[in-house]
Amino acid sequence: MEKLRHRQELVVSLLFGLWLPHCLTQTTPPIRANLASTPSGSPQAQPEQLKVRLGGYPRKHNEGRVELFYKGEWGTICDDDFSIANANVLCRQLGFVSATGWTHSAKYGKGQGKIWLDNVLCNGGEKSIGLCKSRGWGNSDCTHDEDAGVVCKDERIPGFVDSNIIDAQVDEKKVEEVRLRSVIAPGRKKLPITEGVVEVKHKDGWAQICDLGWTIKNTHVVCGMLGFPHERKVNKNFYK
Repeated sequence: MEKLRHRQELVVSLLFGLWLPHCLTQTTPPIRANLASTPSGSPQAQPEQLKVRLGGYPRKHNEGRVELFYKGEWGTICDDDFSIANANVLCRQLGFVSATGWTHSAKYGKGQGKIWLDNVLCNGGEKSIGLCKSRGWGNSDCTHDEDAGVVCKDERIPGFVDSNIIDAQVDEKKVEEVRLRSVIAPGRKKLPITEGVVEVKHKDGWAQICDLGWTIKNTHVVCGMLGFPHERKVNKNFYK
């Protein structure tokens, strides 16, 4: 009798041991199925320190050709599938409250370099254009005749700091960051800063550039680094 009871307990324990893991596998969603259900054209991983600027000519400070700094190179966005939602995301990245419109067919002139994004589809609430759906970085069938542009509302986001700094991943012997520091009171309140003392990042601080041997070509390069289409003559005596 005792042996019979022992056999019954053994059978029950074996059945329970087979039944329990089966229930667990049924109630736990398979990871593979979740990965397979991810739709194509998913948002791109946010690039580290993605920079956005407006370029082209003629234009005002709150409009222009969209240019993105990615993997050490400036590039543009194709106008395929572009929308006001995309423009809103970009304008907020630039420090404006919203967009009032967008342009196609290289209205502000053709850009250079890569066409970084194509078929961009934003919902409008993304914090960065890099979080919107697209064909992927550098995957495009467009030419620069299709460069997209935006027109932002000329109203700044409260507290947004626009330092006019462009980050670049270059070797240690070259300039990594450059900025303009306004020395006149009205210039400090107006953004973006278009005139001032040229400073470069050095170690943990900023250093001015000596004007000895400085030429209009140097000014042209700095203005281009800061996203401006060209330079204009400045009164050097004012800064002495």
